[in-house]
Amino acid sequence: MQEEAPRRRIHAWKWAALLLGVLLLTWAVAAVAVHFIAESRWAAMKADWQILLEEVRKHGQSRAPLRGDPIDGNAWDDYAVALAEVRSLYDLESQAAPRYLREAPQSNRKLVERVLARHPSMIESVRRAALRGRVNLSLDWKEGALTLPSRHGSATVAPLAVCRSRFFAEEGRLADAVQLLVETCRFAADIDHVENMELPLDELRELLRSGVLKGEDLTRLDKDLELLDLEYPRRGNRAALELVAFGAQLVKTGHSVTVQLVGLHADPEDALWRYGFSAHLMKAEAFSTIAAAVKQLRQADERPWAESRDLLKKLSAELAAHRNPIIQTAPEEVLVSDQLHRGHRAQLRILRVATHYKATGELLDLDDPFGGKLLRRQAEDSVKVWSIGPECIDHGGIGAFHFDPDVKDIVLEVKR
Repeated sequence: MQEEAPRRRIHAWKWAALLLGVLLLTWAVAAVAVHFIAESRWAAMKADWQILLEEVRKHGQSRAPLRGDPIDGNAWDDYAVALAEVRSLYDLESQAAPRYLREAPQSNRKLVERVLARHPSMIESVRRAALRGRVNLSLDWKEGALTLPSRHGSATVAPLAVCRSRFFAEEGRLADAVQLLVETCRFAADIDHVENMELPLDELRELLRSGVLKGEDLTRLDKDLELLDLEYPRRGNRAALELVAFGAQLVKTGHSVTVQLVGLHADPEDALWRYGFSAHLMKAEAFSTIAAAVKQLRQADERPWAESRDLLKKLSAELAAHRNPIIQTAPEEVLVSDQLHRGHRAQLRILRVATHYKATGELLDLDDPFGGKLLRRQAEDSVKVWSIGPECIDHGGIGAFHFDPDVKDIVLEVKR
């Protein structure tokens, strides 16, 4: 009996060793399998990202100049000069134009005039770019990241251009004033910051309502606004840009999962175990899932506003509830509403109707980006044009031209 006990213990140790060996082998096979799958999906993700990058680079490769024959070169090279010049401004200088346009104190005007005199290349670049027959954003790597157009830069250049236009008008140079406003709209559209179109569009509205534009100025503006409408950017284009930048961040960070990727509310280590502790696998899933959502949003750009809005809500809710913490941040980083794009396009089309009416006496029948047709009410010598806005409710032309989701209709009334 004493010899049997050691034998049993040895037998138990053999089984334990065998079980451990099987577990280690299983773990090794699983690790190899996870590594193989992760690297395969990672390679596929980078290939898909590269294809998207090239697609975005080619977007808008050629276009008609605003006037005359096109000049050689890429409009983005001119915009890059303007945006680079913004970085040389002091904070007070960069805020001078918005404050002047908002408050109009004479002290601010002097500062605006000094900024324009010291940095003429900003306005010159915008004007020159409008004559180019080609525009391609220079999406290049810089310090391991993908550079996108600066929101701050465009928000500084556009108000300065509007100020310069207003000064032109005061000097009696109406043609230059109108052309610069149209060129500024094209600048904002080209770099896909449509929010910076509102100031020049509002300035055009004031010129139309004042009655100072006549004859050839109205005819030229009518054609220019039609061209701006034809090349107006879609929300999906911006979403694709953000997706490219997002993919670049994934590639740059490689095997690490940072707080910038998952947000402050999540601990990446708590989720990595679901992916065999492979950051590549987690990132590949995140990119493919978000890319599929962006594809749906791009397709929804041409659908009625209500469908597009509901799709965005649905996708945002689904991604926010996803088990992958990188995907959970997507609603904030990539998925954006096309409300602004539609709102400013509604303003543009309202201006088209008003300008064409003043130039010809005829009323254009244009689609309302928020559904149906733009509504019109014509009197003996005037016309009121309005969009129903994001509420999708017709308030009978009660509202304002300024686009605000809380305002009823987007409205403009002009006299012939």
